[in-house]
Amino acid sequence: MIPGDILAVWIVMGLASLSAQDGGPAVVAPPVATAILPVEDIRVGMRGYGLTVFKGDTIEPFAIEVVSVMQDAVPQRALIWILCPEPRMQHSGPVQAMSGSPIYVWPDQDEHELGVGGKLIGAFAMGFPMVKTCYAGVRPIASMRQVAERTRVAEGPTAPGSADLGWMLATLAAAGRAEGIGDDDAWRLSALTRLFPGRTGPAGASPLAAPMAHLAGHVQPLGLPLPVGSPQLRRVLAPLLEPAGLVPLAANIVSGKPPPGVDPASIRLEPGSVLAVPFLWGDMDLTALGTCTEVLPDGQILAFGHAMYGQGASAMPMATGYVHMVVPTVTMSFKLGGSAVVQGAIVRDEQMGIAGSRDGRFETASMRVTVHKPDRPVQRYSYTLVHHRLFTPMLAAVGAYRSVSADQQLPEHNTVLLRGSMAFTDGRRLAINSVLADTTPLAVGFELFAALATMANNPFQTVMVRQVELDVQVETVNRSAAVLHAHTDRTEYAPGQQVGINVVLQPYQARRAIQRIELALPPRLPDGQYDLVVASSARYFQRLLQWRPHLRTSESVADIFDLLQRMTRLQDDALYVALRLPDEGLALGRQELPQLPSSRAALFAAATASTPTLPYVNWLEKKVDLAWVPDGEATLRIRVRRDLARNPRP
Repeated sequence: MIPGDILAVWIVMGLASLSAQDGGPAVVAPPVATAILPVEDIRVGMRGYGLTVFKGDTIEPFAIEVVSVMQDAVPQRALIWILCPEPRMQHSGPVQAMSGSPIYVWPDQDEHELGVGGKLIGAFAMGFPMVKTCYAGVRPIASMRQVAERTRVAEGPTAPGSADLGWMLATLAAAGRAEGIGDDDAWRLSALTRLFPGRTGPAGASPLAAPMAHLAGHVQPLGLPLPVGSPQLRRVLAPLLEPAGLVPLAANIVSGKPPPGVDPASIRLEPGSVLAVPFLWGDMDLTALGTCTEVLPDGQILAFGHAMYGQGASAMPMATGYVHMVVPTVTMSFKLGGSAVVQGAIVRDEQMGIAGSRDGRFETASMRVTVHKPDRPVQRYSYTLVHHRLFTPMLAAVGAYRSVSADQQLPEHNTVLLRGSMAFTDGRRLAINSVLADTTPLAVGFELFAALATMANNPFQTVMVRQVELDVQVETVNRSAAVLHAHTDRTEYAPGQQVGINVVLQPYQARRAIQRIELALPPRLPDGQYDLVVASSARYFQRLLQWRPHLRTSESVADIFDLLQRMTRLQDDALYVALRLPDEGLALGRQELPQLPSSRAALFAAATASTPTLPYVNWLEKKVDLAWVPDGEATLRIRVRRDLARNPRP
């Protein structure tokens, strides 16, 4: 049931639509706004009702009573406190996804029918966790309408959100470590975390500190519940999602399709209806739920009564939705539901609420995942991901995680081969080429997150992903192997000779193995001592950044992409052998000038003061394919003597 004055407007608009369809004269509905009661006229003890959906798509009223009004609860903004006395609200307390439920009061003290008449005062927005009675903070409608006013002012194109890259990478890496995923298990993510430091918080701070705020008993915006599928995903994503006003739910399911009796095509956005924000849809539906507060005469939609991400201009999808059920908990209750039909986009996102437009636009990316598991049919999944600099990398990670674990978990002993590509909106394409031994679905998701987050949030240009193609091959054997040590056949060699290297590996639950490697020395190599490194792909990349420091700095998105390409081209099931050479090169920015005479190097350094010049190490390199995924490195030292060529040793 909806208030009579709002219903009248909808009837007039509906008649106008039907008349136009029948070919008769169009009846134009007058631009009448919902009657409101200003904050200064609200009195303690006023009674009224709110509108929300408790199940399916039916809007129902619930009784409320004004408890108090806080002036300047935030600077120049008030907050209205209400009590919700009816039994189901007392049982559940404030419910996440009720954010935006319109609250009406009757200015007089006469008896009224619940859900009829009254004046709009604002949106159900705040609540206390772990309460014994249901109090709620109401955002005044006047503050929310100011958000709509700002959408009418041209401010340039909407942006897909913003995020601190270093914070994103470090937060996810820390959460991964809490789940047992070490830096070597997700070395690409770890390497990028070191390259792009950000606001990571105090040293040693737990990444789970943000979700624990629900147990602290302080008032907070109710947040928008987002079922992500598993407790592990909830723990990992919560530090990233909760600052954006989203509360990941540790349900082992996501919302899926509407229940019987709900016709998606018949649902419309109106005061009290579900306003859904779909983030990922297709073979899975990841949707955050809130509630519509008001439909303005110009068609703009107001909702939530608090921010989602709070960054002003927005371009997130806005959809009708439904509720499976309200889940009461001892901490904070929530609605479990999903999206129905997209109705436009959220175009403004501020602390006082969000504004949506049926003409709003948003961008998306496609994702296809093919999973091959032993003794299982090939599984193919297809998803659409919304474009957002913070959310899109997480959504791709969730899509990979859920696809790999949809029918069953990975085998206890496993190796997972990832192949595919990521196509970006600027035309670039990045290969996916990883081999993960003794891994988890979470680590599979990390492989996508690292590159997508870096491209979307680099300091030079926002580059969003357009398409992800991922092929996952699962083996029932753990092909990990530790590099124990290595030794050469002898310690002295002549230039041009073959250096024989024996690398001792410890494969998982198998006998030690020796990998024989031969490296040909350059024929004109000067006399001296030389360091020789045998390393896994992760350790080799660390050496690469150490020996070529100019790669640690980037001046453009092209430099960022070059770095990502270097990472993805490294082969996880291989060993890299590198012999450090005595001559140094000089890098002008990212341009490498190898074997430059010292006099010429000094000339370049003096003539290019505006371009950073850094010396770097030259080395001789060889890649050796393995049957295992190695971890670790060994450092050796040999001596080169030209006189051994005349008197070769046996």
